[in-house]
Amino acid sequence: MRDIFFMERDPYAPIRHCYPIEDILYEKKSEYQEILVVKSPHFGKMLILDGVVQVDERYEHFYHEMLVHVPMFSHPNPEDVLIIGGGDGGSLREVLKHKSVKRAVLVDIDKEVIETSKRFFPTLSSSFEDSRAIILNEDGYKYIKECNSEFDIVIVDSTDPVGFAHVLITEEFFRHVYNALKPDGIYAGQTESLLYHGEMVSRIQKDLRKVFPIVDLFTSVIPIYAGYWWTFSIGSKKYDVRRPSRTVDVETKFYSPSVHEHAFLPKDVYKKFINL
Repeated sequence: MRDIFFMERDPYAPIRHCYPIEDILYEKKSEYQEILVVKSPHFGKMLILDGVVQVDERYEHFYHEMLVHVPMFSHPNPEDVLIIGGGDGGSLREVLKHKSVKRAVLVDIDKEVIETSKRFFPTLSSSFEDSRAIILNEDGYKYIKECNSEFDIVIVDSTDPVGFAHVLITEEFFRHVYNALKPDGIYAGQTESLLYHGEMVSRIQKDLRKVFPIVDLFTSVIPIYAGYWWTFSIGSKKYDVRRPSRTVDVETKFYSPSVHEHAFLPKDVYKKFINL
């Protein structure tokens, strides 16, 4: 059997990942992006959008658990949650582990990503049919502009900030997020690599500080993302986000109260990599 490899086309990274793969399971070009599903002998099935690996079966919990549970457990009683992006369903799955949640709105512009995840990634897409979930296929930026004090948590689970996703890391967008949050709401979003995208991380942190009174940065190692040491930016209207505000009572593979606290590095450590 001949060797088959997939070479990433990451527009931001100074390196390219090359994955040995066993099979190409699905290919389609949606209205918004190229969608590819491959099977890797090490990572399991992998979802690739526009030439960049977004999620894998083996390690996805490192990303989804950190993106979701850090803001969720920083809030004492999150009931209404908005997820922008996240069409694979992993963030929605983690949000709905919280018994306090009454409504989780997922807004992803590309319905084809959701349908692909339902077909090939059942462990990720398992919560799409939950009665608390509202799934909307529309522009998340336009959607949030119409929201006013509706959500306890806003999570942005987006692709790299290119194309239709580039507006999701702007000061203007953060102001819409602030308005969409309740008076004690919290925002969190993935904000690229601490090592490879320092200028972008710095700019996002500075723009968030123009909007939110409490702004911070936490990190996790994501094996499939170029740069590995991944950042998540967080903005809070009221609560300290560096430790859980309530008992951690959900089942996780990686996240824990200790992981939560240690994901936030001392500010002087961050300053070695980015301009704060």
